Amino acid sequence: MINPKFLYLLFSTASIDRWNDQIRPVDFVELDKQSHKMVIAWLLGRIEESENSVSIDWRRLIDYGVVEFMYRAVVTDLKPPVFHYLQKHKKKELDEYVKKVLFEIVDDKVKSKFEDYISSNPQELERRVLNAAHFLASRWEFGIIYDFYPKAVGVQEIKEKIDSQVEDYLDLTGVRRLELGIKSKSFLEICAMLRFQKRWAKTPRIPQTSVLGHMFFVAVLTYLLSIEYGACDKKFYNNFFTALFHDLAEALTRDIISPVKYGVEGLDKILKEYEERVIEERLLPLLPPYLREEMGYFIKDEFSDRIFVDGVLEKVEDKELMIKKYNTDSYNGVDGSLIKVADHLGAFIEAAASIHNGVDPVELKNAKSGLLKKYKGFKIYDIDIEEILIGLEKGI
Repeated sequence: MINPKFLYLLFSTASIDRWNDQIRPVDFVELDKQSHKMVIAWLLGRIEESENSVSIDWRRLIDYGVVEFMYRAVVTDLKPPVFHYLQKHKKKELDEYVKKVLFEIVDDKVKSKFEDYISSNPQELERRVLNAAHFLASRWEFGIIYDFYPKAVGVQEIKEKIDSQVEDYLDLTGVRRLELGIKSKSFLEICAMLRFQKRWAKTPRIPQTSVLGHMFFVAVLTYLLSIEYGACDKKFYNNFFTALFHDLAEALTRDIISPVKYGVEGLDKILKEYEERVIEERLLPLLPPYLREEMGYFIKDEFSDRIFVDGVLEKVEDKELMIKKYNTDSYNGVDGSLIKVADHLGAFIEAAASIHNGVDPVELKNAKSGLLKKYKGFKIYDIDIEEILIGLEKGI
């Protein structure tokens, strides 16, 4: 299922510039935009569920979000106006082109996700939440461009168009709340700041990836692994969003590279305690009260396998139990160890891609060889991780 060519196609979005026909104070890339969009979609969807008693099919929403990401990875060279024109006037032909490219490198499970998406109704609540998140993330980017040089030709027109697109979704409670600019907006601002924190600290790489983009890429890898082993709906949801938010604390602490974090005795524990304190004091209070416990569940001890039994949180050491006894919605489980593997797969791809592109400092070489050694003969939930890594090494 996890074809190396498919993963490298998805990772190529870290090199797709956005707004490259505008005067920009910073670079924007597609991978970051897709991550920002899914963060917003989670918040909009959960607000809609909690405050309006509607039901969102989260498995479908996540499927649709990942398919839209795959779609954009294929049509990399189309500017948004051209892309939207083709979607409106030549949707069938564009769908067939993307399908032809993707179906050569994905398995039947992913093919069925793509087919479900292109045949779905754009007015489905899940699609509307994603569309609203898309326009909000685009407007956030363009706001920086607009403030930098509002006199540029066409900028005012673009601003008015994006504002009108967002207005079409004011029936969603979360969109109205974000328009008011209260606490939920501040939560999203903290998430968005992770666009500007680069991975691997001072290690040069091409392409560079942000913490925000990495989080989403790990979420997509977790998504694929969860499909591969057959995660139940609740785990599917928890796994994806735990992965999407797994480095969120770095918005408050900044990225600390592993040699420093684990090279000083006891530092990792001190940092973990500090992270938990700032999360409680500065991050969770920005969310509606009914979402704070869930976010805490996502980001505290994110790489542990855990479940709830009679409302009590329990960690699970036996992975066989996680895929057999506890793979039901009633346990509200998270496959933290699977997310950790996805995190390492993401790091491997970041290192391998840069080495292939000719920027190969010793830190990247050591990371790549270290992961190959770490996962030699390793399987999780009957998924051969060594085989995936070897495929990634050969497939670049």
